[in-house]
Amino acid sequence: MVWPIPSAKSIAAKFAASLEIFILRIRPDLDPRAVSRSVRSPRGVFANMAASFSAELREVHDHQAWWGRQYMPDSADDEAMILRHANIWGTGQRAAIIAVGAVEIEGVPGTPLPEGIEMSASNAIIYATTAAAVIDIGGTVTVAAIASVAGSDGNLPSGVQLATVEPYPEISRVTVATAFAGGADAQEPDEIKASYLQRIRQPAHGGAGFDYPVWVAEVASVKAVAVVPDWIGRGSVGVVVVMKNSDGTPRVPTVEELATIQDHLGQPSSQTGVKPTTARVVVVAGELIEVPLTIRLRPDTVLTRTAVTEAFARFIATIGDDEDTVNTSPIGATIELSRIGEAISAAAGEYAHDLIVPAAPYTLTATQYPIAGTITFEAA
Repeated sequence: MVWPIPSAKSIAAKFAASLEIFILRIRPDLDPRAVSRSVRSPRGVFANMAASFSAELREVHDHQAWWGRQYMPDSADDEAMILRHANIWGTGQRAAIIAVGAVEIEGVPGTPLPEGIEMSASNAIIYATTAAAVIDIGGTVTVAAIASVAGSDGNLPSGVQLATVEPYPEISRVTVATAFAGGADAQEPDEIKASYLQRIRQPAHGGAGFDYPVWVAEVASVKAVAVVPDWIGRGSVGVVVVMKNSDGTPRVPTVEELATIQDHLGQPSSQTGVKPTTARVVVVAGELIEVPLTIRLRPDTVLTRTAVTEAFARFIATIGDDEDTVNTSPIGATIELSRIGEAISAAAGEYAHDLIVPAAPYTLTATQYPIAGTITFEAA
């Protein structure tokens, strides 16, 4: 049964009714109408007392209701309580992740370069090489590097020029060869909550398909993960990953990110990592593929075209989510024509349409992740 939380107005009314009964009990000779008027008059002392009391008591009810929500893992909304539930279920907050990449160093051929050369960029982040190297005969060498601090601020696109913190006369130029990517801030409360709810609903099974997305998310900010059995033969498992940008959009993982995830899961035929000892796990980069659309729209106006474009993008973003009963992941999904038509029909201003392309359901390959492509509008 639902326990109703009374409003301040109803609390004040109950207070006034109880006060009337109490006064008439000790003074039965008084006129009940006069007592009622004096108790309930907005200009009276009793009414003002009731208003103050009822507001405070309503806050007590609200506070108790808030605590009731915090006790249950699915309704908790306070950050401290969410973290507590997460720690109870062993899915504590994932820390911020350091961006990884590679730099191309140009300089005097044959110059040995130590590990840990620090470089700076205009974003005030220091980057450091993670291996020793020697500038080759062509005057260049590519070296892996990481950001000095964790978080999305460490992400940096390729082509950006860096400067060494300490002077290296033998080095003439440093350029980001492979974009520094994968840097992510610590999990937000909503992400932590989703993580422990998944843990509650799907307890770890030591290598079941749904275990791998959880393990990958421990070291990477991922948009989607798909698990493909028998990837390179019987007993092998392909783990296809698509990363998430700081704005929530998908992107292809870098080589360095794939290596980080592979090390965490465990190298193939090794006894390291979180994977089952006998599993041969291969981490694979997902491929972003545009899903094109050609339609004949009625009415065909600028506003309805914009609405349809937005509705189609929203639909593509829902493929493989919790409400998609067919696809467990957007990677490798099947996109039915009827669902596309349903999304377009929900666009504001759309009365009718003819779906020309696709003419059959889209069936993505095992590594493809769908993104909304260009819509071609044909004249009616």
